[in-house]
Amino acid sequence: MSRNTYASVLSYIDEHIQEKITLTELAELVGYSPFYFSKLFSNAIGISVTSYIRIRKLQHAMVSLLEGKKVLEVSLLYAFDSHEGFTRSFTHLFGSTPSTIQKHPITYKVPAYVIPSATERRLYMKNNDTLFNEMHMLIYEILNASLAEAKEGFCTEIKITLFSNGHIQIKDNGRGIPLTGDEHPDNRTLQKIFAGHPISNIEYNHLETFSNSGLQMVSSLCESLQVCVYRDGLNFQQDYVRGIPQHKIVCKSNVHPSGTQITLTPDSAIFKNQKFSKNEIETWINRQHMDTCQLTISIEENA
Repeated sequence: MSRNTYASVLSYIDEHIQEKITLTELAELVGYSPFYFSKLFSNAIGISVTSYIRIRKLQHAMVSLLEGKKVLEVSLLYAFDSHEGFTRSFTHLFGSTPSTIQKHPITYKVPAYVIPSATERRLYMKNNDTLFNEMHMLIYEILNASLAEAKEGFCTEIKITLFSNGHIQIKDNGRGIPLTGDEHPDNRTLQKIFAGHPISNIEYNHLETFSNSGLQMVSSLCESLQVCVYRDGLNFQQDYVRGIPQHKIVCKSNVHPSGTQITLTPDSAIFKNQKFSKNEIETWINRQHMDTCQLTISIEENA
């Protein structure tokens, strides 16, 4: 199919997103048999027609939920067979239930569809080496914040722990992420720093790079992330799933040295079964040419 043909199909899906859209309907639109059209679409887009339609419906549904529509209303609006089926599909894609989204809203925009180019058909298929390198960028983004604290003279220790289940924890003894206002439990500073939005593997493979893109992007690409900030005798803690806060910021009194602790698991839907490498992280740290001898960085592997 030509680029214009793909454009007409993807545009048609978005224009009729609140209707039941069938494979036969789309095949007739471009004049192919359902079988042949399905094969061409999957080869070009990287997923089946039905999977693509389901993802687009859920992306539009996210916006409707954030606009205040009820879950049942949204499930009917986008032609899902049942409230339960919609909730199940939504949670599987985004990692959070529709009700969680409404309790802890985020900023979300339906991503623009991408028309496959005539010369490149292997979209959405980053190889394992690329995924391995980019997964480690999640860690470097966090470490950059700790190293900045060290350069300013407020951090003398960074501890990195790799777990066999794929989790990784980065902890420093800096000042802790700055919080504004009266540091009340409802303070939203942490959410502003870490609340991102779910990124599907379809979208991700069109991102050229996310280096230096901030902690919101890191959170968006993790199937779980917990941040603990220790400041002024208080512990501020919040959990995220694919960039979505799972609860209000918890604030507790805690006699603990100041600092920040982040524990995360990369999104396996994007990075598959890749594991963090101690050698890779050590190599990156050695390249940073830290000009302070007061900083100690340790990396441990914990079974």
